[in-house]
Amino acid sequence: MLISTCIYAQKIKIDKGEIKLDEKTIGYVEGKKPLFKIYNLDKSVAITAELKNVPNAESLTLPWIEIKNETTGKANEIEFKSRKFSAFNYDRSIIYELLERNFITADGLNVEALNSFINGESTGISANRLGIQNDVENANIVADTYQLAIGDNGVIYSIKAQNPDPNDKIIGYIQMTSPSANGELKYEVGDLDNKLVATWFAKGGTYSGYDKLLNQELITYDNKVLKAAFDNRGNPTGYQMSKDITAMNIVRVLVANGYTLGSQYSKRENK
Repeated sequence: MLISTCIYAQKIKIDKGEIKLDEKTIGYVEGKKPLFKIYNLDKSVAITAELKNVPNAESLTLPWIEIKNETTGKANEIEFKSRKFSAFNYDRSIIYELLERNFITADGLNVEALNSFINGESTGISANRLGIQNDVENANIVADTYQLAIGDNGVIYSIKAQNPDPNDKIIGYIQMTSPSANGELKYEVGDLDNKLVATWFAKGGTYSGYDKLLNQELITYDNKVLKAAFDNRGNPTGYQMSKDITAMNIVRVLVANGYTLGSQYSKRENK
């Protein structure tokens, strides 16, 4: 805690390319988003720090940083975790991140620590982030094929519904409770047999048998926890379930993850 406090007590300033730590020049930085080059004080050593992100990422998703030794071409990656992050000062945010990890000190670039990290085991951040993004995109494609809609009475429709009556495209029901028992917004999704398939909580939700709080997450009857974002833009004036983006997000996430509702769970125990 003392080390962390000392780090955040130190002030980074970038003035015409000079990196100043508590007004002491400790190195230099040049470039602009997404690629920066960082030098030590006599410019004999440099690294590049490149901001990376997945395509079409949500606006509040922070990028990650690829740190590269230009001489060897080797690189490794770190994620932003510093409380000093600023979307308006990426260069300074990167320096704070390097400072927190002891890759930059009061004496400038910590070449030994940097080389050890760059030459060490890959953190695999890009592979993980891009893999997650691919999963999200694939899930969206699955949800799109079902051509989902929700009526104002909470009835869930799908063009791809496999009901015995080909003209019946109802696959389930969704209802909203506000406030719920914990004072926050809650939705419940049921199948055609009125069996509870999933419960979604806006914030601080508790569910029997699950020991963590649920925040913008839904938990299914078989105890899978899935993220589904809250979004109130669909009802700027007055409320209509058919325009409730949160409700549609919940249903899309369920369908994309194999919970296609209908009557397929009629034989299971009602949770």
